[in-house]
Amino acid sequence: MVLFETKDLSFIYPDCKSKALDGVNLTINRGEFILLMGRTGSGKSTLLRMLKKELSPFGDIKGRIIINSNRTGFVIQNTDASFVAENVRGELAFAPENMKMKNDEIAVRIGETASFFNLSDMLDKKISDLSGGERAVVAIASVMISDVDALILDEPLNQLDPKSTYHIISLLKRVNEELGVTVIMSSHTADNIADFCDRMIILEEGKIVLDDSPRILKKSEKALEYLPVYTSLFNERPLTVREAVPLAELLEESEYMPGKSGKTSAQLKNITFSYSKKERDILSSLTFEAYTGTVHSIIGANGSGKTTLLKVLAGIKKAYSGRVKVNGKIAYMPQNPKYLFTKDTVREEIDENIAQRFGLSDCLEHHPYDLSIGQMQKLALAILSAQDFNILLLDEPSKALDSFSKNGLKKYIRDLAKQGKTVIIVSHDLDFVGDVSDYVSFLSDGIITITGERRYVLSSLNYYTTQIRRITKPYLKSAVSAEDLK
Repeated sequence: MVLFETKDLSFIYPDCKSKALDGVNLTINRGEFILLMGRTGSGKSTLLRMLKKELSPFGDIKGRIIINSNRTGFVIQNTDASFVAENVRGELAFAPENMKMKNDEIAVRIGETASFFNLSDMLDKKISDLSGGERAVVAIASVMISDVDALILDEPLNQLDPKSTYHIISLLKRVNEELGVTVIMSSHTADNIADFCDRMIILEEGKIVLDDSPRILKKSEKALEYLPVYTSLFNERPLTVREAVPLAELLEESEYMPGKSGKTSAQLKNITFSYSKKERDILSSLTFEAYTGTVHSIIGANGSGKTTLLKVLAGIKKAYSGRVKVNGKIAYMPQNPKYLFTKDTVREEIDENIAQRFGLSDCLEHHPYDLSIGQMQKLALAILSAQDFNILLLDEPSKALDSFSKNGLKKYIRDLAKQGKTVIIVSHDLDFVGDVSDYVSFLSDGIITITGERRYVLSSLNYYTTQIRRITKPYLKSAVSAEDLK
């Protein structure tokens, strides 16, 4: 049975010249698992919202949309903005209460949903106290409690560490396979998804350019940029680490050439910080050092203190004890780029030359808040690029960016390092970290447990490492990026 269908669907936002969607013909059947991919600003979020009447954007619509479901759940990109209750129990109860269900029926729904999503032990926890991965589960559960037959998710893996990402993907697979719920999700990564999703749909400039099983699409050169990084290394085009490991035996790595540390540009020494005297220490006697003309990435689980470390370095938060030493001016891009927007249009925020440099020329008349998350990231970087700084602090700079935009970001960051700038990055995107970094530090439970050069650190870790390291670990000593291979 067809659940969603669009026929020659086109859409233009008000005051925009280009189409967000252009002649989209799409059919989604009941029970399918659909992975929607495309470059930043390709129309993914717009298309997903068009499939949920209540969230359909305002603008000029042409063509037809047929929706054969009255029970469609939608999880937005910024899940924190969707929460309405203080604790998990209240969040789960919100939808059933609005459906005028009786108290005993609500209790059954909450108990059953909490059990399926493994939330029973945290029903009375404050949502603000949960990790990013836990909040993502709550957001999905609070939609699923309404007994939906279709679940739409807009970039649900953004800002999640590897463990949480794998958990969310596994959870969505269960929802699809065990409950028969149609799952439609957008993502910039196909890792751990391409091997089991029914179809991968790729949008470019509002048009569907590819729509088929990943097992079929992997033969297409156009699709390779959206598939796992190791897929293109082999003629067999593996879609999983398991498939790629046996093939990696023939790969060779380039010589490991340790670099020089140079002059210290930013230093934290014995830093202890807590947001409240009654709460645990987020940072505990932490020591960190970054060098001039280098890129230093900080990785670790959700809630390990990475963002707090950047805020202490930036002077936004003051440590209870320890010393902060910074040589030069700092520019800081927060996790939420909206904090940097002060004008009504992109044109007022940046000039045309900077807009062209960061791929925002088509968005000059847009309000910054109307941009996609990936475009907001670009705009925040563009705004900072005009500032005079010696040290650039970036909190999750690659989130919601496609592979092309990430490559542009890598080049920009490397150019800054060549100019003698220091770039300090917090990121869950380990493949990005493996490509762009000179140094990496792993933060766990408020302290840095291992720090050093990129290849040394990422080849020393088993779980918080790159896809290239996962497939080459049995054979190669320290290759963690495609650039480390001959």
